[in-house]
Amino acid sequence: MPPPPSPDFDAIAAGSRPALARALTAIENDLPGADALLASLAGRVGRAHVVGITGAPGAGKSTLISALLGELLARDRRVAVVAVDPSSPVSGGALLGDRVRMGTHGSDERVFIRSLSSRGQLGGLSRKTAHAVDLFDAAGFDVVVVETVGVGQSEVEIARLADTRVVVCAPGLGDEVQAIKAGVLEIADILVVNKGDSPVAAATVRDLEARGGARGEGWEVPVLTTVASSGEGVAALADRLASHAQVAGIGRRLKTSSAAPAPSAPSAPATDDQIFAQVERWRAESRGVALATVVRTWGSSPRPEGSHLAVEEGGAFVGSVSGGCIEGAVIGEAQDSIADGKARLLEFGVSDEQAWEVGLACGGRVQVLVERVDDELFGPLLTARRAKRPVALVTRLADGAHALVFDDAVAGELALDDTQLAETRARVAANRSGALAAGKHANEEPLFARCHVGAPRMIIVGAVHITQALAPMAAIAGFDVVVVDPRRAFATPERLPNVEVSTEWPDEALERLQPDAQTAVITLTHDPKLDDPALTIALASPAFYIGSLGSTRTHAKRVARLTEAGLGEAIPRIRAPVGLDLGGRAPAEIAVAILAEVIQTRHQK
Repeated sequence: MPPPPSPDFDAIAAGSRPALARALTAIENDLPGADALLASLAGRVGRAHVVGITGAPGAGKSTLISALLGELLARDRRVAVVAVDPSSPVSGGALLGDRVRMGTHGSDERVFIRSLSSRGQLGGLSRKTAHAVDLFDAAGFDVVVVETVGVGQSEVEIARLADTRVVVCAPGLGDEVQAIKAGVLEIADILVVNKGDSPVAAATVRDLEARGGARGEGWEVPVLTTVASSGEGVAALADRLASHAQVAGIGRRLKTSSAAPAPSAPSAPATDDQIFAQVERWRAESRGVALATVVRTWGSSPRPEGSHLAVEEGGAFVGSVSGGCIEGAVIGEAQDSIADGKARLLEFGVSDEQAWEVGLACGGRVQVLVERVDDELFGPLLTARRAKRPVALVTRLADGAHALVFDDAVAGELALDDTQLAETRARVAANRSGALAAGKHANEEPLFARCHVGAPRMIIVGAVHITQALAPMAAIAGFDVVVVDPRRAFATPERLPNVEVSTEWPDEALERLQPDAQTAVITLTHDPKLDDPALTIALASPAFYIGSLGSTRTHAKRVARLTEAGLGEAIPRIRAPVGLDLGGRAPAEIAVAILAEVIQTRHQK
């Protein structure tokens, strides 16, 4: 089957609903072209009024949104709706399907309604909600309505996304208690008591009004009454939405996320993915960008070789090359490099006094290469990163000449001999950036290889107690973590918050995830029906680590089963009992032992 076409923003801007639907699918599922599309939206967002609608289940949010859609259409507004629903335990898709309740407007060309699955994300939103909002904004919709999952007080994430936050309350559902305590009501710009024809609606309104409504910004939070089923009070709600937009403004999410720290207070080190995503956003806005890279260190250094700092022409930056000692000077050199296009090799000495200020025991020296980001070189590099294709950027420090070294190809003006190519590819395989040894000629200029292989992955089979400790530890250590367990009672967002969880059968999940040389596979269920199929797939893959929980006796039985299945030669790859022998027995202690062994294996020479 051919791959789906990449999202086409020109078609979206021209009003193509199929193109918009395909783009949303690509964004939600991280399909090819999604990152490039999101990068292209920079400079096109900030025009739509983002309205967040939240509240407890049963308050009638979807019915109210349907009525509000009719009112906004009558005012000649183009409206998009992002309805975030709980995940289906079967497919992972949106479970409640709010589009059904808003379907009366679905055929109108001025309306686009999209349901997103929360996929276990807490806070009431999906991880892709903000991207969907940006796409609708850039596509020219006047209003983007975001309906949250509807789980009550945990839904405060909408406060960071929406320009106007509407909290919908149902009469008689304990709102008098909610009015007393901090929670979701505290984020409201507008409070709405829906089902206002209920006999207890007036009491709920009084309870909410008693809590006071001053919010600053020249705005006092109103308490409105609506009957969404009949449309009563909806016009007044639309009026208040427009008034709040005039008072508080729109595009608030963009102002919050784009604020750059001053050079005197450098940002914390960002991941490579964050740095290069920001580079793409800046370039999509036609801003000049330079990239600074640590290419050599002596003595104590707060940032290792290969660390990046990206700088845009106005001085905004992301990343770090020293933790604060030299960032100001590097930013100035980067702006000069953007202006004249020349690469710069800088060397800095960090005094003992400066080192102490940034948490080092003693000073040292650091060498930093600064170069302008251009399409000829960085276009292919960014493409490789988006495709998760391992590559090394080799630079001759004397003049900035480059070569891109893939496992099966070389590109660029810098010629490398066989020895240098072999060393570079060995560094990519080990994900170790650093200076290359001299090639055939002793007088060759120094070469530096910066490896780009993406974050390592950890696939954990079994959402057990050990996993609850291991998954967040591995994420902190820089792993992209996926937990696989078809037992839905185990694989819940409450047990594994902020962790990607799959309820597929392990062999199906691993077939989809395709473990590679940057992947660790760990089975923890103690159940052969779950562990053995996962191990069968993992042993046929280039995964750098395969581990399985169980005693020596349990592993002996496992070996017998896998040998009978024809996997005898590959079985020695399994680390069992899993983890280093640290002597611990508690779940968290076992998790530490597992993570330690995974890290040790990954960095073994």
